[in-house]
Amino acid sequence: MIRNVLLIEDDRALRMALAQTLELEGISVTAAASFVEAKPMISAAFEGIILSDIRLPGRDGFDVLGLAQGVDTDLPVILLTGEGDVPTAVRAMSAGAYDFLEKPCAPDHLVEVLNRAIAHRTLVLENRHMEQKLRRSDPAATNFPGPSDVTEELRAALRKAAGLPIDLHLHGPAGAGKRLAAHTIHALSDKEQSFVPISMDRAAPDAISSLEITQVPTTLSVKNLGAASYEQQLQLLRLTESHDQLRLITSDPLSLSQLRERGLSQDLFFALNLLEIKVPSLAERKADMPVLFEALVRQACRSMNRDMPKIPESVFADVTARDWADNLPELRNFAHSFTLGLASPHAAQAELGLAEQIEAFERMVLSETLRRQGGKAAQAARALGLPRKTFYDKLARHGLKPKDFRT
Repeated sequence: MIRNVLLIEDDRALRMALAQTLELEGISVTAAASFVEAKPMISAAFEGIILSDIRLPGRDGFDVLGLAQGVDTDLPVILLTGEGDVPTAVRAMSAGAYDFLEKPCAPDHLVEVLNRAIAHRTLVLENRHMEQKLRRSDPAATNFPGPSDVTEELRAALRKAAGLPIDLHLHGPAGAGKRLAAHTIHALSDKEQSFVPISMDRAAPDAISSLEITQVPTTLSVKNLGAASYEQQLQLLRLTESHDQLRLITSDPLSLSQLRERGLSQDLFFALNLLEIKVPSLAERKADMPVLFEALVRQACRSMNRDMPKIPESVFADVTARDWADNLPELRNFAHSFTLGLASPHAAQAELGLAEQIEAFERMVLSETLRRQGGKAAQAARALGLPRKTFYDKLARHGLKPKDFRT
C-alpha cells in the first residue's frame, strides 16, 4: 500500500510537528509551505494523498483542492483549519474534499483519517493499473477505443465472437474497420494461429480454390463477399467443409439479408447466419472521435519515430464535427498530416458553417468539463455556471453521457 502524504502548511513549526507525527506512523511526508511550492507535485500520477491547511499565503487550500480536482477527481484532499466553522466545512466537502479537520487535531484521529484516504487512493491506483493492463492485452479496446455505446457494443460482440467456434459475417460502410474487426476476433481467440486475408473484389476465379490452408487453426478473412461469384461461394463452402480447423469471417458493406437478395447462395447464407456483427461508421461514433484521433496520432508518431504533439482543443472539436465520409482511412490520413505539421488546426473547421462551428465548440467545452470533473455532472454544471436542467438539456442535444467520462 502507498503511504505518501503531500503536506502543505505555511507554519514551519506546525509543519515539522505534523511531518514528525506522520513519519512515526510509517507515512512518508513531502512538505510544502505554499500552493506555488506544492503545485509541481500535484498530478494524476501522484501516488499519495494531500493534507493542506486552508489558510495559506497567496492561493489557499481551496485552490489546492481545485487544482487536485482538476487533475484527478480521485486524488484525496484533506483540509485543515483553525476556525472549525460550519460554512467552511460545508464548502470544503461540497467542493470535493475527502475530509475536513479542525486544528489542533488529535494525532490518532488524524492518522485514522489519513489511513482511510491512503487506502482509497491505493485502491484507485491499483484499479487503474489493472485496467491499463487489460486494455493493453485486449485488442478490442486497443483497435476500437472510445466511450460511445455503439463502440462498447461492438467490443462486446467481438469478444463474444472470439469465444464461439462458428463462422460469421461483418458488415458496415467502407472504411469503418471491418478488416480490423476480423483481425481483432482472430487476436482475441485462444485457438486461431494463422490469419489468411483475401479480397473478392477483382479476385481471380480460382482465388479460393488455390488457397493453401494448413491443418493448424486458421482464420480466413474474406473481404467484399458480395463480389464473389456463385462458383467462388461454393468453393468457400467446400473449403470450410474440408478443413475442420478453419474459421470463416466474411465482410461486406451489405448485411447477409441484403446479400441474399442479390444472389448470395442459400447454403453460404445459413453457414454465416449464426452471427452477424455491424461495424459502425465514424458518424455513429461521435463520442469516440477525440480518443480515436489521439490514438491514430500516437500510431503515426510511432511509425514515423516522432514525438507526440500537443493536440489543441480546436482540433478535437474540428475532428468531432466533421462527417468523415471515408471513415478510418480519411481520419488516419488527417492524423498523419497533423503529425507532420501539414494539417492546419482549423482545416476541418473552415469547411463548417457558423452554426456547426458553434455546436462543435459547445460540445468540446461540455466534454472537456465532464472529463476534468471525472463525469460528475453536478460539479461540471457548477463549473460552467449552468442550471442543472440547462446542463442536462445540452448534454442530451450533443449525445453526451456523464458516465462515459467517469474514471
